Amino acid sequence: MSIKQIAEMTGLSMTTVSHAINGTRKVSKKSLALVQEAIAKTNYRPNLAAQMMKTNRSKMVAIIIPETEPNNSTNCFYFDVLNGARARLEESGYELIVSTYPESDAKKLTEISVLQRRWIDGILLVPATDSFADVKPICELGLPLVMVDRWVKGCDGIQVTSNNREVSKEAVRLLHQAGGRRIAFIGSILENSTAIDRYEGYCDAIRELNLPLEGTLICRMPKYTLEYGYEAAEQVLNGGADAVFAANSMLCLGAVKRLHERHVKVPDEISVIGFDDYAWTEVMDPPLTAVTQDASLMGKCASEQLLKLITGETAECIHISIPARLAIRESHGPKIK
Repeated sequence: MSIKQIAEMTGLSMTTVSHAINGTRKVSKKSLALVQEAIAKTNYRPNLAAQMMKTNRSKMVAIIIPETEPNNSTNCFYFDVLNGARARLEESGYELIVSTYPESDAKKLTEISVLQRRWIDGILLVPATDSFADVKPICELGLPLVMVDRWVKGCDGIQVTSNNREVSKEAVRLLHQAGGRRIAFIGSILENSTAIDRYEGYCDAIRELNLPLEGTLICRMPKYTLEYGYEAAEQVLNGGADAVFAANSMLCLGAVKRLHERHVKVPDEISVIGFDDYAWTEVMDPPLTAVTQDASLMGKCASEQLLKLITGETAECIHISIPARLAIRESHGPKIK
């Protein structure tokens, strides 16, 4: 199958078909749809080497995310980011390649094979930490780059994240409105911006509310696992907590498990708000109040910005914040009207 044959199938000129496939010039939505339909029917695959020689583009983008772990619903968040990113890239004829790295070893980032081959047009990156030193080698590749989900200190590139700090403050305020006075934090010690922002948001709210910022009420764990959430719940219960903000879904699930085992009634004896809203949060007993992030929109927005960089457009905003919100249910106490 050739461009000429696709042109004959669609009734379009070879030039229009070529622009639609290679993204070298904008074509109408109708023409693009006709070309995409013909490609799907014929299983047409352009010659990558020839395409790169002609356009200096591979029409491929890499997204680099932390390695997933078994039994960790954080994986679901990045799947949603991927889906949003892929959907936007496909609209412009780009393919998405997924690469992973161990979050515990940021130096492994520079060893990812897709970066060594240099045949990608741009990179979507979820950085391991908030340190610019860890991503500097990738920035120095000279490829269009957008940070996703996490920001990096001192980076002047585009960063697309959720408003983690602000929504965490909102969650703590809600626990306070429902009667919480010894509000505990269960989160992570990981040095990435999401972990840092959620903890800082908690601290901001506690100070504003003139509540105790006590070590026995703060648990920052090494990993996002059910087991660490379980362990953290034991500590904050012993510290006299009457409310819990769990800044990760798996930590929250582990904490709730321990509360149930100790026959601590939620929300009558202790209020709970979690982070990230999945199907299981609605079927818990009681249904869980949780922060909801729009991961798909985050991926779509990051891809949109990356495509602008690839085509030479000027970025309108360096740091784009995707609003997160609270899904109000029953675990935090009486609903605030």
